[in-house]
Amino acid sequence: MSAIYHKSTQLNASKAPNLPIAPVEYSQQYVDQLTNALRLYFGQIDNVTQALLIPDSGTTANRPISTTFIKLQIGQLYFDTTLGLPIWWNGTDWIDASGTVV
Repeated sequence: MSAIYHKSTQLNASKAPNLPIAPVEYSQQYVDQLTNALRLYFGQIDNVTQALLIPDSGTTANRPISTTFIKLQIGQLYFDTTLGLPIWWNGTDWIDASGTVV
């Protein structure tokens, strides 16, 4: 799996799953394997999509926040144009290079 770099986050390219071969007759085990492979694949796509939606710069008022739909990564970089400096997400707050919450 190759990696691409976008903004301050390393994104791993998604890879289509090897789907199990279907049996002639219905099998609960097959359905479970297929569902699991698809769940993992769509999880990869969701991670890439979310990372692409996070802006890498803007005003203090428009800083991204970690929510159910957007998961900020620890170390996520954001250039705050109001402050005129880069800041990083520490998992709870945005901090500047000295570690001060901003």
